[in-house]
Amino acid sequence: MLNNIHANNNFIIATFHITGTNVHGHLTNVYFPREETNMIDILNTLSLINSHRTHPLWITGGDFNMITKLEEKRGARTKLDNESIHLKNFIQNN
Repeated sequence: MLNNIHANNNFIIATFHITGTNVHGHLTNVYFPREETNMIDILNTLSLINSHRTHPLWITGGDFNMITKLEEKRGARTKLDNESIHLKNFIQNN
């Protein structure tokens, strides 16, 4: 069962309870358009949301439109950009 559902252009956030169990958590679905200019700000917002959650379980996923390793991308990139470093830090810290 999903509760407390909130959405904006970049994510949908909800709390959940698996019926018939004692499992509660937070669910976040992420979408970062490639042309987004404030991806790092959005990652910081997600970190802030994570720091205020009321249940220990947090599931997040979606389309970040960023990479943490060059092997994840095919095309013109020859080095990781600043956003990639912030995504790697976000993953490690959250």
